[in-house]
Amino acid sequence: MIARTQKGFRGSSSPVKAAALKEANKYCESRGKVMKVVKTVQKDMKPFKSDAYAEVYFKCLDPDDPELKLPAVIEEIRE
Repeated sequence: MIARTQKGFRGSSSPVKAAALKEANKYCESRGKVMKVVKTVQKDMKPFKSDAYAEVYFKCLDPDDPELKLPAVIEEIRE
C-alpha cells in the first residue's frame, strides 16, 4: 500500500492518486514484476479541514502470473 497527501487550499485527490499509482508501478518494475491494483481510496481536499489524500493497494506479480489475465476488479472508495 502506498499513501500520499497534498497540502494546499484547493485540490483534487486525482493527481495525488496518480502519483501513488506511478510510485507503486515503479516499485513493482524495479523488482521485475507487474503491478495489479486491488483497491484505491481517495479524499478531496477540504480547505482548513483536510488535505487531498489517496491510498493505492496493489500486488506485484510475476509477468506470467495467471491472475493478470483475469478481469480487473478494483475496489474504489471516494470520500
